[in-house]
Amino acid sequence: MMKNRKYPRLKNHDYRTNGAYFITLVCHRRAPLFGLFIATEFCLTPVGDYAIKAWQALSQRDTAITLDAFVLMPNHLHGIIWLNESTHRSLLNIVNWFKAEITRETGIRVWQRSFYDRVIRDEHELLNIRRYIEENPMKWELDRLYVSGKP
Repeated sequence: MMKNRKYPRLKNHDYRTNGAYFITLVCHRRAPLFGLFIATEFCLTPVGDYAIKAWQALSQRDTAITLDAFVLMPNHLHGIIWLNESTHRSLLNIVNWFKAEITRETGIRVWQRSFYDRVIRDEHELLNIRRYIEENPMKWELDRLYVSGKP
């Protein structure tokens, strides 16, 4: 019997709407494809290095996008994307391009299906999410996505 997958998007929300979106993308099978923490230093793999470059390229690719806080962890990433004006691209289109770009460049299956998002509703929530992203590396071993091992 197949599990019913929960649709991860906010019901009745137009994901082309101006505003801030908090996203989390997870590696396939939660594998640490982006790097590992050695002591307190995060050592990137080539996949992780390319993920950072592709993230930075998002706002160059589309002027309706502004990037905010971002962190790359061994097997996932968190980021805030602002959609600044009406755009023909939805958040889903933007994330799918980002994921496809990294998969195309690396030639391996990098991503878990879909992604997690949260529509950021106010300044207080934005500040809390920025803090969460900033502190994420310090809490890695407590993270629900924590895995140890080699990439």
